Amino acid sequence: MNIPVNDVHIGKAIDEQREKLKLSKSEFGRRIGVPQQHVNRILERDTMETKRLVKVCQELDFNFFSLFCPLPTQRISAYLSAISLAGDANNLIGGDAALLAQLEKVKGELKEAQSDLEHEKRENQLLKEQIARLEANMKDKDAIIELLKERR
Repeated sequence: MNIPVNDVHIGKAIDEQREKLKLSKSEFGRRIGVPQQHVNRILERDTMETKRLVKVCQELDFNFFSLFCPLPTQRISAYLSAISLAGDANNLIGGDAALLAQLEKVKGELKEAQSDLEHEKRENQLLKEQIARLEANMKDKDAIIELLKERR
């Protein structure tokens, strides 16, 4: 088979994901069931036993196996569709990092657009209030002009 296999320092990859999740080393150790003293050893190692890596994948919600050998998506499109229909396509198939990055980017853009919309709504309301004040001032001025005309 002609499948590329990447050389990955698994400890560094785990540490990067742990930091993305803003998870302390002691909390990470608690989640995977190892004392905090062993966490540093895990993060420094470039290998890990498969059973422990599966537990780490579950706790950090990331498929570290896909870093070694990304799965060809064209062979599993029906599987992806089925997973997507079930509503849980995250971290089951290779390419998670790209999808998560794209999702975070879109979430950021949405948040920014919502903020812009709120700002525009506030500005629109202020302009409406200013128009109402100016119209009231015009009515007052018109009344003053009428009074002055009557006095002549």
